[in-house]
Amino acid sequence: MSAADQPSLAAELWPCEEARRLAERTAAYEPGRPAIIESGFGPSGLPHLGTMGEVLRPSYVRHAYRLLDASRPSRLVVFIDDMDGLRKVPESVPNREQTAAYIGQPVSRIPDPFGCCRSFSAHMVGLLIDFLKPVAVEYELMLSSETYAGGRFDAALSLILERHREIIDIVAPTLRGDNRTHWSPFMPICPACGQVNSTLVTAYHPERRTVEFSCERTFGGSHGCGFKGEQSVLGGKAKVQWKVDWALRWFALRVDYELYGKDLIDSARLSGQIVRLLGGVPPLGFAYEMFLDEEGRKVSKSIGRGVTVEQWLRYAPIEVLKYFLILNPRRARKLFLESIPQYVDEYLEELRKWEQADAGHRRLSALDFVLQPDSVKRFRTELSYGLIMNLVSALGTSDPELIWSYLTHYDPGITSDEQTRTLAGTLVNCALNFYRDFVEPTKHRHTPDATERQQIDEIVNYLSHHPEASAEEIEKQLYEVGRRYYDKPGKIFPLLYKVLLGQKQGPRLGVFIKLATPQRIVKLLQEAQPAA
Repeated sequence: MSAADQPSLAAELWPCEEARRLAERTAAYEPGRPAIIESGFGPSGLPHLGTMGEVLRPSYVRHAYRLLDASRPSRLVVFIDDMDGLRKVPESVPNREQTAAYIGQPVSRIPDPFGCCRSFSAHMVGLLIDFLKPVAVEYELMLSSETYAGGRFDAALSLILERHREIIDIVAPTLRGDNRTHWSPFMPICPACGQVNSTLVTAYHPERRTVEFSCERTFGGSHGCGFKGEQSVLGGKAKVQWKVDWALRWFALRVDYELYGKDLIDSARLSGQIVRLLGGVPPLGFAYEMFLDEEGRKVSKSIGRGVTVEQWLRYAPIEVLKYFLILNPRRARKLFLESIPQYVDEYLEELRKWEQADAGHRRLSALDFVLQPDSVKRFRTELSYGLIMNLVSALGTSDPELIWSYLTHYDPGITSDEQTRTLAGTLVNCALNFYRDFVEPTKHRHTPDATERQQIDEIVNYLSHHPEASAEEIEKQLYEVGRRYYDKPGKIFPLLYKVLLGQKQGPRLGVFIKLATPQRIVKLLQEAQPAA
């Protein structure tokens, strides 16, 4: 196998580079001290594709680290900030008006609007657990509410209270207007109304481990109750602001590594300063790029056409999602529904290379991180997902048996290998889902004009008289027809794509026509001709 054909090697993979950095950091630790890798989830909303990346990507680093330093234990902690105050009610939540009455309260104290769990956050955490089951990742959940209330943060909170003035000097200059004037590291939870976002700290008492505050702010349409008093900052009676909360976790949990979006680079820098102020060492960081929509804009709930995990799994195998997330995170990648077939085909090509590689090249290759015990580990056919999707579109059917008969006619070897057959069957089902959801409702094939009909007639005549022609022979004939009508012969292909598939681009037509069978293509081309 040539170097160009080899699968990705360890030196080229970012998790391996990051694992080496982590191993250098932990080399001097006392025996038995684990390397702590942290990720986070805000349970004020539903888990989404970004959440998947925030858990899977650090798990890739941990996988590489365990292979590089098998003697050192490691933990992947997914920290759930369920002390966070609810800022707005997600659109997908039922009984939105009832839940809106709790805006500003910690999500761990808000009733579950779905009516099945003990709290709003417990419902979202349950969804997260179910959400992560298909990707077979090992992690530990840590709840903010339990960590604060259980006293694990108390020593660090005492330090923050003692150094509150210096922390304010670090953070306040980065804020605007009234936020700068009244900003405090602490957010006491009002004992009268339960609000955490409406409280305003007015005095600090490090010797008593307390703060004075008033519940007077307006937040998200919710108003403070007017309560004033003095309260401990320990035992879950207060939480700290976001940038301080990040530093608190890093310091108290002795976090060694964390990934975060590039939009949090400044927050990470400030949090690192606070950790140093407390006497700790900030973790190693890795800032990743955002996902982009088809127009190159950042994907979010309100901008672009973001893809949900449920959609991804409907249109592609789970391993493709894992493969997508191991691709260089420092490179912005477009993520919209029409981009999924491209990533499937990239994955299939990687799988073919992986099977041919020796054990040394497989170790720490991209698929070493992606494949699960029950994953299909070979795909012994050159069929592409794009070709299958175009076949479904051209045949205009949602019948999987008909699609399968065409595929086996094109490549009988699909059925000779059980794993190849299994994966091909999955791809057919995914392609049919895509066709039913997006193509079939809007399908519109181009109607050729008089000049275009002449070109199509020549192709129909050739295919009708040469049903056994090879893909190469068909492709050559298409170019011959193109030369007679265009300055560049390849200009005939967009016409055929529009007539056959209702789109301007598509697969190599010689291969596609052979796969769909010349007889079927002749019928489709004849059906596209308007009546005389």
